[in-house]
Amino acid sequence: MLLQRILTAIPLAVGMIWIILFQPTHVFFWLTLLIIVIGAYEWANLAGLQRTGKVVYALLLCALTWAVMQYARAYVEYVIYAGAIWWFGFTLYLFKVSPSAMGDAVSYRKLLTGALLLPATVFAMNLVHAGENGPEWLLYGLMLVWVADIGAYFTGKRFGRVKLAPHISPGKTREGLYGAIIAVAIYSGAASAWFGLEATATVKLLALAFVLTLISVAGDLFESVLKRERGVKDSGAILPGHGGILDRIDSVIAAMPVFMAGRQLLF
Repeated sequence: MLLQRILTAIPLAVGMIWIILFQPTHVFFWLTLLIIVIGAYEWANLAGLQRTGKVVYALLLCALTWAVMQYARAYVEYVIYAGAIWWFGFTLYLFKVSPSAMGDAVSYRKLLTGALLLPATVFAMNLVHAGENGPEWLLYGLMLVWVADIGAYFTGKRFGRVKLAPHISPGKTREGLYGAIIAVAIYSGAASAWFGLEATATVKLLALAFVLTLISVAGDLFESVLKRERGVKDSGAILPGHGGILDRIDSVIAAMPVFMAGRQLLF
């Protein structure tokens, strides 16, 4: 299973890195739209929509994201900050969440939540990419999520004892979270040297990295809530060994709006 996950992840990561570093923002935008179309389809399924409804939701969300980016760009940052605030709120509320089976019911609250969070991710990633040293900063933010995930996985496997949120995801442990924080701190220290940041900026980056680690874990747990309430193991089956697109980008959806907002406020 782990080998299959690695074999699937490597070409995806290489392709993503190539597009981020060597393609202009308008090309990167179309890639993010494609990912969001698939993610929105899976989100609609987790919210209880059936086949036609899932397709309509995905296409409408894609069209809305494109239209806002093209014709209402002045409102893009408002969406990003609204998404970031939502994630802070959920992270604080996390340990009070109690998943309950939804059966075949349709949750319009979840559909509306997706209509905020998925576009906010696209907007955040594209605004970071278009900024000064944008591709490098965006790659830093995405790799932070990957480093946190890898650090949590291997630390949890080796040292995991105390469950982090057993009512949501029994496999996650506090030790895994500590491993993610340490791995991200080391990674961010190296990134600070790469970017040539001064001491004050390095401290800010480490603080932002700590927050992003917590938020990325919250994103993973939020998708676990959606899956448990829907009664499914994975959000989809498009990626061998991983499940669906949402299973791969749940932490990215959470981290990117916060990353973009934090970078604007701190740097």
